[in-house]
Amino acid sequence: MRRPTVLLLTALLGGQLALALVIARTGSDHAAFSAKDPLLAFEPAKIDQIAIDDDAGHAVMLDKQNGQWVIPASAGFPADQGRVESFLSQLAALKRGLPVAETVGAAERFKLTEKVHDRRVVLTSGGTKVGELLIGTSPTYRQVHARVSDAPAIYVVDFAAYDAESDAGAWMNHGLLDTPRNKIASIAVGDVTLDGKDGKFTLAGLTQDDKPLADKIDSLVGALAHPPFDAVQGKGKDALAKVDDPDVTATVKRADGSSVTYRYKKDAGSYLFASSAQDYLFRVADDKIKPVVEAKRAALIEAPKPKPETKPETAPQAQQTQAPEARAQETKAQQDKAPDPNAAPQAAPEGARSDTQASHGDAPPTGHGG
Repeated sequence: MRRPTVLLLTALLGGQLALALVIARTGSDHAAFSAKDPLLAFEPAKIDQIAIDDDAGHAVMLDKQNGQWVIPASAGFPADQGRVESFLSQLAALKRGLPVAETVGAAERFKLTEKVHDRRVVLTSGGTKVGELLIGTSPTYRQVHARVSDAPAIYVVDFAAYDAESDAGAWMNHGLLDTPRNKIASIAVGDVTLDGKDGKFTLAGLTQDDKPLADKIDSLVGALAHPPFDAVQGKGKDALAKVDDPDVTATVKRADGSSVTYRYKKDAGSYLFASSAQDYLFRVADDKIKPVVEAKRAALIEAPKPKPETKPETAPQAQQTQAPEARAQETKAQQDKAPDPNAAPQAAPEGARSDTQASHGDAPPTGHGG
């Protein structure tokens, strides 16, 4: 009886070992597969069109023309070449890993459907779509749930939705208008002239008493060395005609002798502006160019501190000061004029007595007879 039991236990043990070995091998193969398989299989250098949208209705398309990335909907304005290339490399580096779900319900929950998604990225090469990636919710910092559009598997990948902006402004080459500070010889706007040398700027015409405000001068230089803009409004003669009568004109003279003039025109809560070095018309928010449109020489110099005023003594105060003395003198004068009650009465003057008698006739005789 013992022999069959031992054989049975031995067989069970062998089966368990075999199962463990299979699981171990399967896990290793799967781990190797996860580390090698890309989420999207494409060659970045062969991509010539990128389309990005979100479920809120925002969308942008980037085209590669003559080897350069541009934004067709923004008058063909140049895109940030480095950012586009980095974005494609980032997508190509994404790996499948272990799927966290594969059901339709999970796709809806993680915002990975055709109708509901945080971002959708479509890559095209030579007119043929080579990849479409849906990006959804974020389980943690710089990680998102993602799904390739033609497969149900959902993965967690190292990515962030803001790496795939659906706004054209985020992809523009915002450095196209830049002039390095150390290449600027002078800046002139309104009654302000700034002289530049080795990237440092001074306000022209300062006197010994003038104290320039370095922070305000730096803000003005920054706004013209790196002119900010939010959108491209058009290109060419008709577009540039909108700033023919500018509200503000600023000129940046470069160290090589060339110069660039910027014309700004107020337009519905923002400004339209153009650069003499480009044929694009730009739009920028008011607050981003306040240093330029509000440039005044007086605003770049510290206001002199007011001196304390010495108020002259007023007439009432003077009278109040002198009143006791004057009153004392007046009192003394009145006392001098008053009669002394202890003095003998004075005889009336002769003339005065005769006049009195004349007014009453001769006095009657006194005594007997007569």
